[in-house]
Amino acid sequence: MAILRKLLALSIALVLIAAHSSANSDVSLKNSQLSLPELVKSDKLPDTWVLGESAVLNEGRLMLTPKKGTEGSLWAKTVFHLQESFTVAWTVRSVNFRGKSPGGLALWFIKEDASENKNLFNGPDHFDGLQLLIDDNSEIGATLRGNFGDGTETMTNQDIYSHTFASCLMAYQDSSVPLTIRLTYVGSDDRLLKLQVDNKVCFQSTKIQFPLGDYKVGATASNANTEESFEILKMDFYDGPIKESFIPNVKELDQPRLITKVINQKTGHEELVEKSPMEISGGDAVSNFDLFKKLNRIEGKILANDIGELLLSFEKVLALQKEQAHRIDQIIAKIASSDGHKGQISDMNTDETFSDFFKVDQKLQQLLEEQQRVKELSKKNGGQDGLTSGPHIDEIVRKLSMWLVPLVVIMMVMAYYTFRIRQDIVKAKLL
Repeated sequence: MAILRKLLALSIALVLIAAHSSANSDVSLKNSQLSLPELVKSDKLPDTWVLGESAVLNEGRLMLTPKKGTEGSLWAKTVFHLQESFTVAWTVRSVNFRGKSPGGLALWFIKEDASENKNLFNGPDHFDGLQLLIDDNSEIGATLRGNFGDGTETMTNQDIYSHTFASCLMAYQDSSVPLTIRLTYVGSDDRLLKLQVDNKVCFQSTKIQFPLGDYKVGATASNANTEESFEILKMDFYDGPIKESFIPNVKELDQPRLITKVINQKTGHEELVEKSPMEISGGDAVSNFDLFKKLNRIEGKILANDIGELLLSFEKVLALQKEQAHRIDQIIAKIASSDGHKGQISDMNTDETFSDFFKVDQKLQQLLEEQQRVKELSKKNGGQDGLTSGPHIDEIVRKLSMWLVPLVVIMMVMAYYTFRIRQDIVKAKLL
């Protein structure tokens, strides 16, 4: 019992130590040169950052498009030398406008030698790297898209969607509640590119690898002659993946749904069927893709049985074990105190139920002693007088014994079984 308690306590301690060490490791990975300071406490940006066009720092937020028909940008002067992995988290929001618009907010992680023009959402239209685009001008509505460029092709606002490799639906417009967009890249053997929005997965892939080298980090926006104000409230950059990067994919953002018109060749009946892009590609990809989605969700649910619930279970078990240990200590103390008194039964069993049987046993013992005394006295009297009046004492004793002995046996058997039942009840309570 004591060993189990120690193991439970050790497990809880290890969980707490792991959580504490994980938080400390996140802090140690933070890149202060590529992270924005606390804007609420800042009057101006540090020299490591450059605001462009109409962007201003106002009341703890960077307003990239503060007025109608404006553009803005934010770029880090310090380049990031990619060696293996990184995590960047933006906290952004859009206010003052809702509806379809050719404007948008672009978040950049691109090679240092990107073009200097500002033709693509106020950013370069010719780049090598990744652009995360937030806009509401596509056929499927407001989305967050991942667009790759290899530096060999010029992109425009009109054809940018043809370069999208992954996307998710995201309602972002005219909301006072900001969104946290977290991009994580791991370039080691466990390769991973993962995009999360408020800890919900937007997309992820293990097939993407960034070339090593120097990269620029920034954000640009254009509101396309609307009142929409794109704002950045926070930005943190880490030289590796952090704890939140590996939150299980239990919750995911909505993905675009594709409707396909299916015509029955025999009847000519037309039917609209919802299919995923992989299902449309045909072949065995349909069943494999469905299996992948189910396994991914099952994995997330298994991992989502997080440490909080385990801690509560450990605490309940530990409290129960302490209570049981206390009871066992009390029982052992009672048994130990009763060992020195031969012929006595432990206090645990000397309640009112057994006291009646013990009194009967004592009275029967006294009766037998009295019987023996009378028998001896009768023998003496019989030896002196030679005859006795009435029945002989031995006959009386014999008849009396015929009734008393079975009675004594019955009472002792009842006492024994009652004692056994009492012990079984005590054991059941302990278990």
